[in-house]
Amino acid sequence: MWFRHLDYGTETAVADLGSAAIDALLERGNLEAWTPLLRAIAEDPWGPTADTVLRLCDAHPMYGTSALWHAWIERRRRRPGPEGTTLAEARTRAGLTQTEVAERLGIGQSDVSKLERRSDVRLSTLRAYARAIGARLYVGIQGPNQDAPRPIVLPPG
Repeated sequence: MWFRHLDYGTETAVADLGSAAIDALLERGNLEAWTPLLRAIAEDPWGPTADTVLRLCDAHPMYGTSALWHAWIERRRRRPGPEGTTLAEARTRAGLTQTEVAERLGIGQSDVSKLERRSDVRLSTLRAYARAIGARLYVGIQGPNQDAPRPIVLPPG
């Protein structure tokens, strides 16, 4: 990929592109060029790539597309909806078995099974589970006048 004065190889991951390259991509790209960016944001709509796109769209509004990027990212952030995802679904998407997660957590497989069926789980347990499956835990709150939940920033734990 070539962006203004920046030269990135075609194999360069979106996460490795600098803000200037993403800005040029947003401004001059087309749907084909945007596809890797769309995939990266779809995978992690609360991640740094999505935040960079939103920041750049605010700083350099582009006729027509800035509003589209904002709307699309906000829709991705609202997914999967009010029902959310279960721990078992997250583990399965990570390609792990209960036994593998149990080994990573230092507990038995039956304890992982019980944890995945529990309706009330401690935040520290969710953090540990997320780390064990190689994921990040997001906790959000949505006020009555907000379109999408906003992440709650928690102290490291």
